[in-house]
Amino acid sequence: MLPSRRAPIVTQVVVYKVGSADETFGHTGAAHFLEHMMFKGTDQVPAGEFSRIVSRNGGRDNAYTTFDSTGYHQTIAAEQLELVMRMEADRMTNVRLTEREIVPERQVILEERRMRTDNVPASLLDEAVREQLYGLHKPYAMPVIGYPDDIRNLGVEDLASFYRQHYAPNNAILIVAGDTTPERVRELGERYYGPIARREIGPRLRPAQGGTDLPQKVVRADPRVAEPRWSRLWLAPSYRVGETKYAYALQVLARLFGGSETSRLSRVLVEERKIGLSAWASYGASSLGLTSFDIGVHPARSRSIEEVEQAVTAEMKKLLDGGVTAEEVERAQNQLLAAAIYSQDSLASGPRIYGTALSTGNTVADVDAWPQRISAVTRDEVVAAARHVWRDDGAVTALLTPAARGG
Repeated sequence: MLPSRRAPIVTQVVVYKVGSADETFGHTGAAHFLEHMMFKGTDQVPAGEFSRIVSRNGGRDNAYTTFDSTGYHQTIAAEQLELVMRMEADRMTNVRLTEREIVPERQVILEERRMRTDNVPASLLDEAVREQLYGLHKPYAMPVIGYPDDIRNLGVEDLASFYRQHYAPNNAILIVAGDTTPERVRELGERYYGPIARREIGPRLRPAQGGTDLPQKVVRADPRVAEPRWSRLWLAPSYRVGETKYAYALQVLARLFGGSETSRLSRVLVEERKIGLSAWASYGASSLGLTSFDIGVHPARSRSIEEVEQAVTAEMKKLLDGGVTAEEVERAQNQLLAAAIYSQDSLASGPRIYGTALSTGNTVADVDAWPQRISAVTRDEVVAAARHVWRDDGAVTALLTPAARGG
């Protein structure tokens, strides 16, 4: 329960501890497909009525699937919390999965894949890069939406089995934010979710290694590409797997190296040397398995990929040689902490943060301690984290280009 009196509204989020990385090769897309089917009705709420009921009561709802979790959320007037909790509890156990509903929804999902992946060269490249980085047919390598052939072959029994295996109250997290009280949430939760029987949930397996034969290079030349892009991704520890002691330092590293317009990459490559139109670095620690540390650059017109790669390598070497100041680290820490504070203005941010943490093995205490842990990172820890991750034997270099060329 995350109280907020700023407006007379509430957001309910139910996050299931299952995502596409819990699938097996040949059955990819099941988690995302089931997310769609959760709106196809129960005996109490006919197909399509869930969202219509929420809308008629002045609210909005949606859902999402990630590698590690699947979430369903509604934002509505505070007095309607019971309504959405009753409907969410109903579809936790009573969703109707029929051939009549699955056949047209399969076409919707295939069209979604065509629009977001097959017709987007950058997405196709990213899919190929993940296969190299994490290992073909392994968790995190397979796309969340699934491969087209798997989507076509998923049937009623496949989705029903996935539903029975993973959708249960003991595999779910209930988060309510907004204008209500913990007592009210507990009362409603016990009334609607309490009677639902628990189920035996199997272990969630994630490999402790990534792809073999790294480093690798993946190039995608496509006439639809307007601007080339160079990027490099490294296998990296998360909060849960690998050298987890580096997780907080890697967040600071990503911020100071390429996380803002004042970061090293933007300052040197974009502002000073005019090599790139934009440059960035990113890292996410909230993963049940290994994660990645990413660096990327959109080259400026008339600048070559070789120039970009040499410039990035030079900036990395400066940092690895100990060229990090305490002031630089402090500025990155302050930016991270400020972003976390500003995010509290949104009623959706709190549930998202806690839902992500709790679905990937972290605790409420871990979330609450995050500011202190970020603030405690030292310059030596930032350099040590970079040395641990920036290794050739954990890297994939990716090039998106409008025409085949070297670089």
